[in-house]
Amino acid sequence: MTHHLSRVIGVDPDRCVNCHACITVCPVKFCNDGSADHVTINEDLCVACGACLSACTHGARHGIDDAESFFKDLGQVPIIAIAAPALAANFPASYLKLNTWLKELGVSAIFDVSFGAELTVTSYLEYIKEKKPKTLIAQPCPALVSFMEIYHPELLEHLAPADSPMVHTIKMIREYYPEYEEHRIAVLSPCYAKKREFEETGFGDYNVTIKSIYRHLEEQGIELEHYENLDYDGIVAERAVLFSTPGGLLR
Repeated sequence: MTHHLSRVIGVDPDRCVNCHACITVCPVKFCNDGSADHVTINEDLCVACGACLSACTHGARHGIDDAESFFKDLGQVPIIAIAAPALAANFPASYLKLNTWLKELGVSAIFDVSFGAELTVTSYLEYIKEKKPKTLIAQPCPALVSFMEIYHPELLEHLAPADSPMVHTIKMIREYYPEYEEHRIAVLSPCYAKKREFEETGFGDYNVTIKSIYRHLEEQGIELEHYENLDYDGIVAERAVLFSTPGGLLR
């Protein structure tokens, strides 16, 4: 079987003791092979939900993102960033200071994905009004989409035919901000699985997770409170800042 889905969960064979805690929490089971002295993952059957990352007590599992190449490429190639609403939840006092730090490192502009969420909701509403579907499954979660693609393809017809807030934001930049035409796009996201969405849609160049940003700040000894607040570029979002919280879509 040839691999076509990218690896988003890695296994350290030296740390894995084959206790199967990861298999216990895995919602799909089939992607794990525990027949050898450590558990291996078949990427093509893994939905990249990350449940095993917190279940493993031996530090044998880790998420894989593009943070390393992002920090290496900064200053070498033109890059802009888009920031998920989750950034504000993880850096409540300093998410706008993060913008100043990133721009000092060489990021040309930073857009707020919350505005893309408003575009997504608008697309949903238009589709519901026009097509009156029996049921609609929202699709911003790539792990859920992978789960349907691999295990329940019969559900795909109910998937909302609209882009996620992140891809909406990228398409908006590509269409309305020609000055960033040559720029690569880094997505500051809470989710390892997003990498697959960017590969599948062809939008988004680096998936940089919040966990990696934390680690980088810590390793470099950077304290964000020393930076100024700096607003996002582009249009400011209204209520869609709540999109990623429970009940946010309804609001």
